[in-house]
Formats: sequence, structure tokens, C-alpha cells
Amino acid sequence: MEKYQQALITNLKKYRSASKISQARFAELCNVSTGTIGNIECGVAKPSFDLLIKMADVLGIAPAMLLEEEKSQSAPSENEEHLLLFEIYKKMKHHFEKKNQ
Repeated sequence: MEKYQQALITNLKKYRSASKISQARFAELCNVSTGTIGNIECGVAKPSFDLLIKMADVLGIAPAMLLEEEKSQSAPSENEEHLLLFEIYKKMKHHFEKKNQ
């Protein structure tokens, strides 16, 4: 399994659990089937870019946070990293909104 896919699986489960959202409810909020979310969390399927963005929106996080790997000893603090990821997310979102107008 690719390292980013494993990070996605781990982070998706972590953030979904922290939000206390079941797979079924999460699937409903993302407009996909429960099987789709189950397959992503099992590593059988990979989400499209659009679904990755939707999942992050539903969880209230930046999409990059779903792909981040565990931090190493020299990594920035969690707060600094989340701020940076959120800035990247805002720039990407602005870019795509501007492109779709």
C-alpha cells in the first residue's frame, strides 16, 4: 500500500472518529455510498480529488490534513503545521472557486 494511501486511511478514521460521525452518516454527508467510504478506509479504493475535498469539508479540515504522515522529531509543532495546511487549503479553494466562475 502506498504511504499516502495509508496516511489517508489513518487520518480519515481518526478525524471521522473524533467528529463522532459513523461511516453511514459520513457517506451520506459526502453524497457517496457507505460502501465507498468503507472501501476507502480498507484500502480497497482511492477517493477522487473531488471526494477528497468533500471529505475534508465535511470533517472541517484542510484536505492536506487527510494526507499528512506522522510527524518526525524535526517536524514543526502540530499547531504550526495545521495553520500552514489551512493556508494551503484556502488558497486551493480560492483558486478552484475562481476557476469555476
